[in-house]
Amino acid sequence: MTAPSFERFLLLSVDLTAFEETDLLGTGMAHKYLAKVRAACGDEVVAALLDAHRAARADAAGSAGSHARAPLDRDLFDRALRHRILSDDRLGPVARNVIKLWYAGLWYALPPEWIDRYGAQTAAGTSTVTPAAYQEGLLWRAIGANPPGAKAPGYGSWAQPPRIADRYLKEATR
Repeated sequence: MTAPSFERFLLLSVDLTAFEETDLLGTGMAHKYLAKVRAACGDEVVAALLDAHRAARADAAGSAGSHARAPLDRDLFDRALRHRILSDDRLGPVARNVIKLWYAGLWYALPPEWIDRYGAQTAAGTSTVTPAAYQEGLLWRAIGANPPGAKAPGYGSWAQPPRIADRYLKEATR
C-alpha cells in the first residue's frame, strides 16, 4: 500500500474545515497533521478516508467527474460527505478528529468502541502534535481572536470589540 497523498489530505481538510488551502498551508501544520493521523489510525484507515472523500466529491460533481477541482453542487456534496464519511462507523470518528485537529491543534483519542473494533496505533491517545499547533489552530481565525498566551495582539487591543470577518457574518444570515 502506498502512503496517503498529502494533496488529497489537504483537499479533504479544506472540505472538512471550510478554510481555503492557502489558510491551511499557512499554518505550517499540514504535513505534521497528516503524519499524526497516519500514526494514530494507520495508512489503511487514512487511505479509506481519502477514497471516501474522493467518492463524495465525484457524487457531487455529477457529469464533471471526480476531478479534484471540479465544481461541486454544495448540497449534494454535503449529503455525500455525511453519507460516505461522517456517518460511517470507521471513518466518521477519524474525520471528526481531523476537524478538531485543525481547529484546536490537538489529536483527541478515538472512542473506545472504535479502538475495540478497528484497533489502535501507538499514537492513538490524546496528544498535541507540536507546541505550535495551539497557536495555529483554526479556532482563533474563525472567531477573530488571538490565542491566549501567544501571538499577542498589541497594547490596548483589548479595548476594541472582537472583529468578525464578513464571510462569517454572511454565512450566519442565510
